[in-house]
Amino acid sequence: MATKTKGRIAPQIEFDLLTETFTEQFESGQVSDATGSDMALPPLLSPRGQPARIDRCLLNSVSLADPKAHGLHLHDSRIESSDLANGDLKASSIERVEFISTRLTGAIFTDAQLKSVLFKECKLDFALLRMARLQHCVFENCNLTDADFYSADLSGTIFRDCDLSRADLSHVKLIGADIRGCRLDGLRGTPATMSGLTISSDQAALLITLFDVQVK
Repeated sequence: MATKTKGRIAPQIEFDLLTETFTEQFESGQVSDATGSDMALPPLLSPRGQPARIDRCLLNSVSLADPKAHGLHLHDSRIESSDLANGDLKASSIERVEFISTRLTGAIFTDAQLKSVLFKECKLDFALLRMARLQHCVFENCNLTDADFYSADLSGTIFRDCDLSRADLSHVKLIGADIRGCRLDGLRGTPATMSGLTISSDQAALLITLFDVQVK
């Protein structure tokens, strides 16, 4: 049974059932219950524009042969120690996935749907999450400098000990989000709503200045 952490549901993977057939299965554009390591992933978008579907997989030390991955269906999987920098995951569906120690510099998640996703010790500097919708997501010890969250829904998202320096939060929904322990130097933009946002006492003065809050 999947475990829960503050609303996030862990990937539902039966590790004992995984087979080393990722490459062979991928010829059909769909992969399930497979492992892959030390390789460049095949193009995740077919020549006809059909997105790939990856379910219940474990990927380690993989990279992208082609950054185009629009509309990728990635569910119940874990990606570790990989390089997915500049991957274009626009309008993708990513659910119950864990990214561990993975480079996602400049990755594009515009209009993507992320649900129960964990980013742990990842590089997400200059990542684009414009208009993305996140539910029950956690960022832990991640580099998010210069990330663009314009108009994203980050309601309930937990940021633990992340670097959000110069991130753009213009028109972002931060209802019930938690940014305690994060570095916030040079945050840009004004969120659409911050109702229930949890911060630490040492962040209060900085946020009052950055968001032009009036204290009366």
